[in-house]
Amino acid sequence: MRLPPVVASLFDANMRQYGAIGRWPWKRAVLAFFCAAVPFPASGQLERWTLERTITIGDALGSEAGLTRVGEVIVRDNRLIVAQPQERRLRVFSLTGDFLGFIGRAGEGPGEFREVGGMGLLADGRLWVHDPLLRRIQYFDLEGRVVSTERVRGHPALRGRVSVRGLLEDESQLVKYSASTGELAETPQLPEVLVRFEEDGQPPDTVAMIVGRSNILQLSDGSAGVRVLTFHPLSYRSRLSVSRDGSGFVVVHRTGATSAERHTFSVIAFDARADTAWVREVPYDPIRIPEGWRERRVEERVRNPNGLHPSVSERQFRKVLERAYGSVGFFPPVGGTVRAAAEGTTWVLVRTGVESSVWEVLDESGRSVARVDRPRGSIRWVGTESVWATERDEFDIPYLVRYVIRRP
Repeated sequence: MRLPPVVASLFDANMRQYGAIGRWPWKRAVLAFFCAAVPFPASGQLERWTLERTITIGDALGSEAGLTRVGEVIVRDNRLIVAQPQERRLRVFSLTGDFLGFIGRAGEGPGEFREVGGMGLLADGRLWVHDPLLRRIQYFDLEGRVVSTERVRGHPALRGRVSVRGLLEDESQLVKYSASTGELAETPQLPEVLVRFEEDGQPPDTVAMIVGRSNILQLSDGSAGVRVLTFHPLSYRSRLSVSRDGSGFVVVHRTGATSAERHTFSVIAFDARADTAWVREVPYDPIRIPEGWRERRVEERVRNPNGLHPSVSERQFRKVLERAYGSVGFFPPVGGTVRAAAEGTTWVLVRTGVESSVWEVLDESGRSVARVDRPRGSIRWVGTESVWATERDEFDIPYLVRYVIRRP
């Protein structure tokens, strides 16, 4: 994916460091200077919040209340809305776990989906859902009825895979233009562009760059020139999270350490107009990757190649994996999950050991205020008083768990 001239001209040395553009570049520079001077509390000074497990949702034996693969999760009033990409529809529950019904179904008509992508809420209570295959966004009312449909906005100068990452409060669309897997395999450091398209059709506004090494690996069978792509789990690509209510978004640049000395990673928050709200450099202690860990991961991947092309031999696959794992000395500081949460807070999953990590909570100004032990599953939604996480039972069937946040 080649950046268009209008974007490439903005991608200067400062953006290579922060990956942020925003609507007012001067504002970003001032904020970065100011925030760098603000002291950070040491980890021991942070509050320790705990998560108390309460309600479980998902009937393993029920055809209606039973969950399949879980996508986005949203709490609206007293309802929990769960995206079900495998079934191409949404499930709706009460916050006490009662099944209330479905939104949408498979198809191409009004209220139907060929694919369920991102979703979120608008100030008037409408729910929006992105359908990547049909390249449209559908809006639903409080009762789950479709009320309107809108095409995904774009621009011919921007090329690449298009994904709607969120809608802001003014209904402008945040669209990410991603390089293809083949391009990322050949050029792992290729940046991706996050663009804001206003509702009134104004020219697109490039608001951030997604930078860092991708997790795409390229293999060849060595004879017929067959190119096969697979994945490396230790990506240093930036993480992006958009608040489900459109109040802003967060970009985390997780550049890897090259030494055991204390490092930092960058967190950049944007408000509902895509202006840069704050920039923070969060300190962390690099975690070195043990040789035994590399060997175990390579063996796991070789035993479970996940649909690898039959033209690639086990020996070739192992060789590529060993080279890829061996090229990285330290774990990425931040895991694959970042959450732009309620009231302007940001939850970042920070690695604390070879097999451990903890959620670090940043307040509305970017100051680290608390740490929260990671629950068993993956956090899908964060509110002011609780979080919802996905877990799996002994039969690998997913379900949702509500955890209440306990503060000291």
